[in-house]
Amino acid sequence: MSNTEPVPIEALRPNNWYLNRAKLERVRSAWRRGEQGSLPPVLVTQIDGELSLIDGHARTYAAYENGAAAIPAIIEDLHAIEGSTALYEHIHRAGPGRGVRRIADLESRIVDPPEHERLWIGYCEAWLREHGDALRQDDKDHQTPPQTLSPTG
Repeated sequence: MSNTEPVPIEALRPNNWYLNRAKLERVRSAWRRGEQGSLPPVLVTQIDGELSLIDGHARTYAAYENGAAAIPAIIEDLHAIEGSTALYEHIHRAGPGRGVRRIADLESRIVDPPEHERLWIGYCEAWLREHGDALRQDDKDHQTPPQTLSPTG
Protein backbone atom coordinates (compact mmCIF):
# COMPACT_ATOMS: atom_id res chain seq x y z
CA MET A 1 0.00 0.00 0.00
CA SER A 2 1.15 3.54 -0.71
CA ASN A 3 1.81 6.16 1.90
CA THR A 4 -0.95 8.43 3.11
CA GLU A 5 -0.35 12.16 2.99
CA PRO A 6 -2.52 15.25 3.47
CA VAL A 7 -3.66 16.81 0.21
CA PRO A 8 -5.24 20.28 -0.01
CA ILE A 9 -8.94 19.90 -0.78
CA GLU A 10 -8.88 22.92 -3.09
CA ALA A 11 -6.19 21.20 -5.21
CA LEU A 12 -8.46 18.22 -6.02
CA ARG A 13 -10.55 17.92 -9.18
CA PRO A 14 -13.50 15.56 -8.60
CA ASN A 15 -13.60 12.51 -10.87
CA ASN A 16 -17.32 12.15 -10.20
CA TRP A 17 -19.95 14.72 -11.11
CA TYR A 18 -22.57 13.72 -8.50
CA LEU A 19 -22.57 12.85 -4.80
CA ASN A 20 -24.64 9.96 -3.48
CA ARG A 21 -26.71 11.53 -0.65
CA ALA A 22 -26.82 8.28 1.38
CA LYS A 23 -23.02 7.92 1.32
CA LEU A 24 -22.60 11.59 2.17
CA GLU A 25 -24.97 11.29 5.13
CA ARG A 26 -22.95 8.36 6.52
CA VAL A 27 -19.76 10.42 6.31
CA ARG A 28 -21.45 13.49 7.80
CA SER A 29 -22.58 11.31 10.67
CA ALA A 30 -18.98 10.24 11.32
CA TRP A 31 -18.00 13.91 11.44
CA ARG A 32 -20.85 14.71 13.90
CA ARG A 33 -19.60 11.91 16.17
CA GLY A 34 -16.03 13.21 15.87
CA GLU A 35 -14.96 9.99 14.14
CA GLN A 36 -13.71 11.48 10.87
CA GLY A 37 -10.19 10.30 11.72
CA SER A 38 -11.36 6.69 11.40
CA LEU A 39 -12.45 7.16 7.79
CA PRO A 40 -10.12 5.67 5.17
CA PRO A 41 -7.94 7.98 3.09
CA VAL A 42 -9.21 9.09 -0.30
CA LEU A 43 -7.62 7.90 -3.54
CA VAL A 44 -5.95 10.50 -5.76
CA THR A 45 -4.03 10.34 -9.01
CA GLN A 46 -2.49 12.85 -11.36
CA ILE A 47 -4.11 13.56 -14.72
CA ASP A 48 -2.82 16.30 -17.01
CA GLY A 49 -0.65 17.62 -14.19
CA GLU A 50 -3.61 18.06 -11.82
CA LEU A 51 -4.68 16.03 -8.80
CA SER A 52 -7.77 14.00 -9.64
CA LEU A 53 -9.94 12.61 -6.83
CA ILE A 54 -10.77 9.03 -7.86
CA ASP A 55 -12.39 7.62 -4.70
CA GLY A 56 -13.67 9.45 -1.66
CA HIS A 57 -15.88 12.22 -2.97
CA ALA A 58 -18.31 12.06 -0.03
CA ARG A 59 -15.40 12.02 2.46
CA THR A 60 -13.79 14.99 0.74
CA TYR A 61 -17.05 16.94 0.50
CA ALA A 62 -17.82 16.38 4.20
CA ALA A 63 -14.29 17.51 5.10
CA TYR A 64 -14.81 20.62 2.96
CA GLU A 65 -18.17 21.31 4.67
CA ASN A 66 -16.46 21.05 8.04
CA GLY A 67 -13.75 23.54 7.11
CA ALA A 68 -10.86 21.11 6.64
CA ALA A 69 -8.11 22.48 4.41
CA ALA A 70 -6.64 19.04 3.59
CA ILE A 71 -7.68 15.41 3.57
CA PRO A 72 -5.61 12.23 4.04
CA ALA A 73 -4.97 10.72 0.63
CA ILE A 74 -3.20 7.88 -1.07
CA ILE A 75 -1.67 9.14 -4.29
CA GLU A 76 -1.34 6.41 -6.92
CA ASP A 77 -0.14 6.33 -10.48
CA LEU A 78 -3.18 6.38 -12.77
CA HIS A 79 -2.23 3.08 -14.39
CA ALA A 80 -2.02 1.36 -11.00
CA ILE A 81 -5.68 2.10 -10.23
CA GLU A 82 -8.34 -0.47 -11.02
CA GLY A 83 -10.78 0.67 -13.68
CA SER A 84 -10.67 2.30 -17.07
CA THR A 85 -7.81 4.75 -17.40
CA ALA A 86 -9.52 6.30 -20.41
CA LEU A 87 -12.75 6.84 -18.46
CA TYR A 88 -10.88 8.51 -15.58
CA GLU A 89 -9.13 10.79 -18.07
CA HIS A 90 -12.40 11.57 -19.87
CA ILE A 91 -14.19 12.48 -16.63
CA HIS A 92 -11.29 14.65 -15.51
CA ARG A 93 -11.12 16.53 -18.79
CA ALA A 94 -14.88 16.89 -19.29
CA GLY A 95 -15.62 18.00 -15.70
CA PRO A 96 -14.96 21.74 -16.18
CA GLY A 97 -17.34 21.83 -19.15
CA ARG A 98 -20.00 20.42 -16.85
CA GLY A 99 -19.24 22.90 -14.10
CA VAL A 100 -17.18 20.54 -11.93
CA ARG A 101 -13.69 21.88 -11.23
CA ARG A 102 -13.47 21.49 -7.45
CA ILE A 103 -15.24 19.71 -4.62
CA ALA A 104 -17.40 22.77 -3.79
CA ASP A 105 -18.96 22.48 -7.25
CA LEU A 106 -20.72 19.29 -6.12
CA GLU A 107 -22.97 21.22 -3.70
CA SER A 108 -25.84 21.35 -6.20
CA ARG A 109 -25.14 17.78 -7.36
CA ILE A 110 -26.06 15.82 -4.23
CA VAL A 111 -28.64 13.26 -5.31
CA ASP A 112 -30.51 10.32 -3.84
CA PRO A 113 -29.10 6.84 -4.58
CA PRO A 114 -31.50 6.02 -7.46
CA GLU A 115 -30.64 9.34 -9.13
CA HIS A 116 -26.93 8.73 -8.56
CA GLU A 117 -27.31 5.33 -10.20
CA ARG A 118 -29.15 6.84 -13.17
CA LEU A 119 -27.11 10.02 -13.62
CA TRP A 120 -23.62 8.85 -12.73
CA ILE A 121 -23.35 5.08 -12.96
CA GLY A 122 -25.55 5.10 -16.05
CA TYR A 123 -23.40 7.78 -17.68
CA CYS A 124 -20.17 5.90 -16.98
CA GLU A 125 -21.57 2.58 -18.19
CA ALA A 126 -22.89 4.18 -21.39
CA TRP A 127 -19.56 5.91 -22.01
CA LEU A 128 -17.70 2.64 -21.54
CA ARG A 129 -20.09 0.81 -23.91
CA GLU A 130 -19.67 3.53 -26.54
CA HIS A 131 -15.88 3.59 -26.27
CA GLY A 132 -15.35 -0.01 -25.22
CA ASP A 133 -13.56 -1.45 -28.22
CA ALA A 134 -10.93 1.27 -28.21
CA LEU A 135 -10.46 0.95 -24.45
CA ARG A 136 -10.06 -2.79 -24.08
CA GLN A 137 -6.47 -2.88 -25.29
CA ASP A 138 -5.44 0.24 -23.34
CA ASP A 139 -6.89 -1.10 -20.10
CA LYS A 140 -5.45 -4.57 -20.73
CA ASP A 141 -2.02 -3.00 -21.12
CA HIS A 142 -2.35 -1.35 -17.70
CA GLN A 143 -4.13 -4.08 -15.75
CA THR A 144 -3.32 -4.29 -12.03
CA PRO A 145 -4.62 -6.38 -9.14
CA PRO A 146 -8.12 -5.35 -7.99
CA GLN A 147 -8.39 -2.71 -5.33
CA THR A 148 -11.16 -2.49 -2.76
CA LEU A 149 -12.92 0.86 -2.83
CA SER A 150 -14.48 2.05 0.38
CA PRO A 151 -18.27 2.00 0.79
CA THR A 152 -18.01 5.27 2.73
CA GLY A 153 -17.39 7.30 -0.40
